[in-house]
Amino acid sequence: MENIYDKTQPHTRRLHRLMTSSEEVDMHDFLRVFFRSDEVPKFANILALDLDLFVKIIRDEVGLSRFMKIFGISDDINTILLSPIMMRFDEIMTHERGYDLASQVLNVCNVHHKKLFCHITYRHLLVLSSDENGCIVLKKVITIADDFWKDEFLDLIAQHAHSLSMHDLGISLIQHVLELDFTKKTTQDDARLHELMAEFDDALSASDIADDQLHKLASKLMLDSDLFFEFVTTRRGSLMIQIILGKSEEIDKVLLAAVKQRFIDVTTDFYGYRIMIRTINAFKKRGDLKVYDQILRLIGVHALYLTKDLDVGNSTVQRAINLHHQDCTTFIACGLQCHYIELSFLKHGSKIVEMLIDDRISMVPLVLIMIEIVKCDEDTLVRLANNEYGNNILKKTLELAKEHRADFFGDLVDKLNPLLDSLRGSLGENIVAIIDSETETVKDRIVSQGNN
Repeated sequence: MENIYDKTQPHTRRLHRLMTSSEEVDMHDFLRVFFRSDEVPKFANILALDLDLFVKIIRDEVGLSRFMKIFGISDDINTILLSPIMMRFDEIMTHERGYDLASQVLNVCNVHHKKLFCHITYRHLLVLSSDENGCIVLKKVITIADDFWKDEFLDLIAQHAHSLSMHDLGISLIQHVLELDFTKKTTQDDARLHELMAEFDDALSASDIADDQLHKLASKLMLDSDLFFEFVTTRRGSLMIQIILGKSEEIDKVLLAAVKQRFIDVTTDFYGYRIMIRTINAFKKRGDLKVYDQILRLIGVHALYLTKDLDVGNSTVQRAINLHHQDCTTFIACGLQCHYIELSFLKHGSKIVEMLIDDRISMVPLVLIMIEIVKCDEDTLVRLANNEYGNNILKKTLELAKEHRADFFGDLVDKLNPLLDSLRGSLGENIVAIIDSETETVKDRIVSQGNN
């Protein structure tokens, strides 16, 4: 029989057999060989360098058992062995033995290493939350984390609650977080809000969640729009709403009505916006597309206000335009009517204008901005041509008009012709080039026709 203690064998082969072969190496012999003073650091370094070998050992029942005998010997050994865990984190923690390894790390590591493990788990939250084994590990880490990391996890889960609430594992993760005492403390300064959340806690923690009780609580929110807005714009409240949306059509209708009452406020809030998206998807899942159209129409009606809200509202309008939905684009275009030039001077406003005129699904935005330019006074047009953002909008409008609306393009050229001298040598030189080129083209055409 081959001598597995023979140090002339390749290190990786020898280590693999020492760690996983219960027939050839019993636990007593393993401990005797491994705990020589010079062996542990050597083998720890081999494991850290050979990631494939490390994963094989961790996935083996005997291998994991023996690894856990080594892990925790000293902070130095832990530092070495944490490296391959972090390098292959998803692969290891989504395996059926990942939870046992995570528990060992959290039980024996020092505070610094535990925080490091929390950090790497935080970075892989979305991957872990979509895997049954990974989700169990994630819940364990969140439960034992200190208040700083609990707060970080809560914030990240609230940010991605919309996508998490689309599958059962994600919902179970949200429910787990809501059950932690830490999250319950986040609203204790507001007695009314805290009391209402306690009622939701009782309803959601029941083994058989009653839809009628949740419907009653949702109705209480709808009847007080201020309370609703305060509720959904907290991390804890938004998580609660995320997991009850979709439970019944009656509950969804109540929450939709509440969203509509405070549409602008909800849509321009970080957490509120996610509630709006979750509401739309809850109805779409049932095949009810009317709500989708209603929300898009509301975005169009309030497009100007939302566009000027730089934090969330502007992003909401951008996402709506990116749907390339003809009615939605038209709603937004009409909502911004008479404000295109004003918005073109602004960084975020010009982005919306550019997206609208680039969206070929509707010609309405292009027509509306061309009308504004033709009606605009000369001083404003000169400033627009010399503005960092406005210049790009004016240039793009001329190019698109020439391509799609020759009648309007001629009007734009006539409007800009008297301004060319004041634009030469400035940022507006590109506008001059477009008009001059068109003028030369027209002249050539006239000469050609005359020769014929």
